[in-house]
Amino acid sequence: MMYFIILLESVLIMFWIDIEYDTSATYNTTMIINSQSYATSKYNALDVVGNDILIFDKISDDDKLAIWLNSPLNEEMLSYSPNMQIMEDFFNDRVEDNGKFKNSFINYMREAHDEYVGTLITKEEFDEKISNPTSFLVSSY
Repeated sequence: MMYFIILLESVLIMFWIDIEYDTSATYNTTMIINSQSYATSKYNALDVVGNDILIFDKISDDDKLAIWLNSPLNEEMLSYSPNMQIMEDFFNDRVEDNGKFKNSFINYMREAHDEYVGTLITKEEFDEKISNPTSFLVSSY
């Protein structure tokens, strides 16, 4: 009987923790991208430590770019600018892609960073180039 009471108390504590800290909640947001509504819950997930990640499986590269550019992860990555190593690690860790988008975008970031290091562009121009990659659309696909 004593074991039953301990088990019952444990279950009640687990339910209380779940309700208090919302540990079983699902992640659900909606973004508007180019007059289209993307339910980002289809592309967002949480990793083991609770960070948002984007999962790009079975969608077109154009949609991947649109989702990435309107994602809060894009702004978070830009907060590490111009440290390319941290930006690249952030992008690798927080974007899962089985296509060529991930590698193409990293190469694009590296080229922009090379221009910044070579003093061809300023930090502001580097940030603008990363946050609005118009030449990336033309050159990488």
